Amino acid sequence: MCGRIRQAREVHEYGETLRTNMRKILDDGLKYNVPPGTRPIVFHRIGDGTEQFDRLFWGYKPPWYKRGPASNARLDTVLKGSPFWKPILTRRIIVPADGWYEWTGEKGDKQPWYISPKDEAPILMAGITAWEPGKDVLAETGFAIVTDDAAGGMVDIHDRRPICLSPDNALEWVDPGITVNQALEILSTPRSESAFHWWQVTKKIGNSRYQLADAGEPI
Repeated sequence: MCGRIRQAREVHEYGETLRTNMRKILDDGLKYNVPPGTRPIVFHRIGDGTEQFDRLFWGYKPPWYKRGPASNARLDTVLKGSPFWKPILTRRIIVPADGWYEWTGEKGDKQPWYISPKDEAPILMAGITAWEPGKDVLAETGFAIVTDDAAGGMVDIHDRRPICLSPDNALEWVDPGITVNQALEILSTPRSESAFHWWQVTKKIGNSRYQLADAGEPI
């Protein structure tokens, strides 16, 4: 699962990771503790095929869906051709971040953990969206981060994790020139769990309004 992310860098720093010169300024104030239902930075080539950054709604809820927006798309469900996800597989995005948060423990006393790459480079999470240029940024046009089973020691924190791609694979993922099947093959090559480390952080981040820079610092 991926229920919170950290996007504390300037947008051009994420762009440099993807080897693009985009300098579009995007800022809504949420950086250190970004929850679903907000508008994180995403990278895409939807529309005219050029590399762009935008802020899209985190969570996808098609008009016919009776429940709340889905913030994550399970890889096994995507690969089975789920009618929920299949219509939007041609609109692929990357969600850049510094890391993400997970929780362990019993309800009412959950301990948050921050997971980030050991090399301190941005992570590049695969996502899919119903948005396209000209559409309003709403749950009906929102996005979900693709997740898969966790492995290694990360399983002790959560049994699922976002699919984080290398810069080269991330650029392939958003390439409108490749087929959906080719794109789905890319999801079989995520960065290994051994590339990440994690530690406990302040329980204050349970409140998404907590936006101080120490949100990801070890306690």
